[in-house]
Amino acid sequence: MKRLFRNLLFGLGGLLLLGAGLTYTPPFVHIRNYVQRGEVDILDYKHHPKRQVLASTLPEPWPLDSNFNKAVISKNLMDTLEKYQTTAFLVFQDGKLVYEKYWEDFDAKTLSQSFSAAKSIISMLVGVALYENKLRGLDEPISNYIDSFREGEKAKITLRHCLTMSSGLDWHEKDRGVFSNNAYGYYGEDMADVIDGLNVEKPAGKEFEYRSGDTQILGLVLEKVYNKKIADLASEKIFQRIGSETDAYWMLDKPKGREKAFCCFAPTARDYARFGHLMLWKGNWKGRQIASEKYMTEALSPAKGVIDPKTGKPIEVYGYQFWMQPYKDLQTVSMRGLLGQLIWAIPAKNAVVVRLGHKEAPQKVGPYFKQDSEMYLQAAMEVLVEK
Repeated sequence: MKRLFRNLLFGLGGLLLLGAGLTYTPPFVHIRNYVQRGEVDILDYKHHPKRQVLASTLPEPWPLDSNFNKAVISKNLMDTLEKYQTTAFLVFQDGKLVYEKYWEDFDAKTLSQSFSAAKSIISMLVGVALYENKLRGLDEPISNYIDSFREGEKAKITLRHCLTMSSGLDWHEKDRGVFSNNAYGYYGEDMADVIDGLNVEKPAGKEFEYRSGDTQILGLVLEKVYNKKIADLASEKIFQRIGSETDAYWMLDKPKGREKAFCCFAPTARDYARFGHLMLWKGNWKGRQIASEKYMTEALSPAKGVIDPKTGKPIEVYGYQFWMQPYKDLQTVSMRGLLGQLIWAIPAKNAVVVRLGHKEAPQKVGPYFKQDSEMYLQAAMEVLVEK
């Protein structure tokens, strides 16, 4: 009996050692990272590998409107902001800060993770690359930059296909399995390998399907054309030029590794608003064109020639990594991320709205937009003056 018990202990110990060892091998390392870092949150940049995105050497503090924080938001809308654990809510009009409120221990210097709102920043960097003639055009094949796209159906995929989420690749955003691309992407340690392993399952350029892999591909292309890290590009080409006040971070797949281009940028709420104004001003910052105006105009308009599978009609809500959310009689364009990270530009009001927080409503308004996002826009309308 003692020998049997000893053998069982040795066997159990061996299995535990094997299991621990497997979490250090590529197919399983993301499981170890998940256990160590936990569920996703806007403060994940504190626990994941990251690279600094340097703020401007000539910071431009936001001017305060004469009516700064004089507006009172209705109780039911404030209750919604608090129900979904909003941490920051900012409203700008005519380039001035009109309303600013923080919750918990957040303030104007607190960094907050973007999740997929970072996709829009990658799109802006594509616009910069076009403006600087680093890219020949949007119909360039990805194979010009990534070796694993040189053969078969993958060779037909272009920059435009990735920008419009119509690559046809088998990255399934709704898959939340342990071995899904989402799991490898967020907790894994080799983004390039994940992209190399993707296969084509639909013809490119035909149908919209939201997939983070398409944005990661664009990130790899930008790395190649500039021979620089995404965090350094974001700082040099955008952050430095728009008066950013606070250094930010971009999360990496591993220490000293590659940026998760599809997510994971962490600036302050006030600096998020600068990207909102780049949307509002079509890539221009106070008279200086940073990204191609032609590109930004296209990027902030529904993608042409791409079908929305939910309606069977041309897509109306997505451009080049930007969303178009109608609100009453207004048209908005936005950067959007998991858990309700939202940065809107509202051209008719010459306004920008930033909402950051820990949660979002489970209910949707239509097939793509969460119910609480309309409440935040309604709250912003209580702050903004008529135009």
